[in-house]
Amino acid sequence: MVYNSFQTSILTRITLLVVNITALAYLYVRHERFFTLIFLALLAIIQVVLLFVYLNKTNRNLARFLLLLTYEDTSVVHWKDKVEKTFQGLHHSFKQVNDEINRIRLEKEKGSILLKGIIQHMETGIMVVDESGRVEVVNDAALVALGVSQLEFLSDLDRKQEGISRILSKLGYESGNVVHYKKNGQEESQLLVRVSLLKLEDRTLRIYSLQDIRNQLEANEIESWQKMTRVLSHEISNSVTPISTLGDGIQMKLKQGRKDENGRLVIEKDAAGDLLQSSELIQKRSDALVEFMEHYKNFSRLPNPIPGKIVVAEFLEGIELLFSEDFNNQGIRFSFELQDPSMVIHADKNLLEQAFINLVRNSIDALKAIPGGIIQIKASMLDKLHLKLEISDNGPGISPEHGSQVFIPFFTTKQKGTGIGLSIVRKIINMHGGTIQVDSGEDRGSTFVIRLPQSLSKIPGR
Repeated sequence: MVYNSFQTSILTRITLLVVNITALAYLYVRHERFFTLIFLALLAIIQVVLLFVYLNKTNRNLARFLLLLTYEDTSVVHWKDKVEKTFQGLHHSFKQVNDEINRIRLEKEKGSILLKGIIQHMETGIMVVDESGRVEVVNDAALVALGVSQLEFLSDLDRKQEGISRILSKLGYESGNVVHYKKNGQEESQLLVRVSLLKLEDRTLRIYSLQDIRNQLEANEIESWQKMTRVLSHEISNSVTPISTLGDGIQMKLKQGRKDENGRLVIEKDAAGDLLQSSELIQKRSDALVEFMEHYKNFSRLPNPIPGKIVVAEFLEGIELLFSEDFNNQGIRFSFELQDPSMVIHADKNLLEQAFINLVRNSIDALKAIPGGIIQIKASMLDKLHLKLEISDNGPGISPEHGSQVFIPFFTTKQKGTGIGLSIVRKIINMHGGTIQVDSGEDRGSTFVIRLPQSLSKIPGR
């Protein structure tokens, strides 16, 4: 038995105590051996005291053993002799428990080391801050992004930039916040900060992810300018080259002309007709170049959004009414479908309407040679904060080589297109904090997918 030693010891002590009390009672009744009676009485008291001492000592040893076990103290094995002497085999059972606890603790430590290694390896800065502002976890990427070597409290960042800790503390749980931060006093960084909340029992922790996007923004800006320069150079060259060629032709014809006796240039009737035609072409190409530059100015001068409440169903009904004549003339079947008829969004109605007009107009143009054309708009909620709008048609679609270029300003595959419509659409959607993508292929139609925040707390660029 597990508790054999303890039971034997208790049974022996109680037996001896009972024998002693029995002898004491016998002598007391017989009134014999007075001094023996006194001795047995004292012995009984001592036996009772020793029994209590033994029980208390055993309880203390067992309590200490369990306490060490509770706190996962490996010194628990040093108590095995004290406990084993009283409870035979008990140490073996508790040792198994202790080994299991140590194994679990080792697994936890391995998991903790692995997690710390992963966090340190990440290129994105990670910082965990408690309710008092104490930084509990911070990786090297976060320290580099913040320009510090160590960080104990969020308020320590105020030494770099006054009030930055208050700004970080008040950031909402949004898809991303751009924070301007002076890392080295003079050098300004643009940090993309995302915040999430973590509750651990009665504690609330804020998890920050930090990315210095200044270099990325600069690289994207340079790439955008390079694309814009290529497009502008191509379009201007297309207009200037024929103008230059026609100018050379006019100059050659004028040189071939003869002069009369007064030194005036005489131009033959046929040559005069050619010169007139060339000048008209020059005028036409010049007007086209001016029109192109007007389109460029319109693209670069879009106003900042002024958000207001838009009922999506009413908004789409307005788009349908706007193009009703076009739909009837081309036999296009237009429809829209809403996940929730009462769906609303906070955005600039005029700008959003302009974006949808461009998208629907593109679909109408694509369906000119398609009998039984269909245009469909679907609106649904991605989550509690974001809306998805899909504009689909069953037109000829967009070829793979052109799919990645349709949003580049002035890129077009249409004979009379300006290449500005879809660029404006993307700019409007981006100004509302959203994204737009196209899913298309030859002979399978096109679907433009727009993702927008349902409510705008701040408008970029304002």
